[in-house]
Amino acid sequence: SLVRQIAGDKLQTDSGESLKESVERDEKKKQLEKQIAALENKMRREKQLNRQMEMNAELKKLRRSLEVL
Repeated sequence: SLVRQIAGDKLQTDSGESLKESVERDEKKKQLEKQIAALENKMRREKQLNRQMEMNAELKKLRRSLEVL
C-alpha cells in the first residue's frame, strides 16, 4: 500500500493485481514505449517507401499492444 502511494498513478491497479504484477506491467509499458520511439526514428531515416510501410505496420502493432497495457 505504501509503495503504491509513493508510486502514484504508475502502479494503479484495476483488477486487484499484485504489486509484482503492477511493476512488471509498468516495465513492459516502458519497454514498448522505448521500442516505439526507436522505430519512429528509424522510419524517419529510411528512404525506401516499402521499408517505411513495413515499419509503420510494426509501429501500429506496438501501439496497439501498448494500449492494451
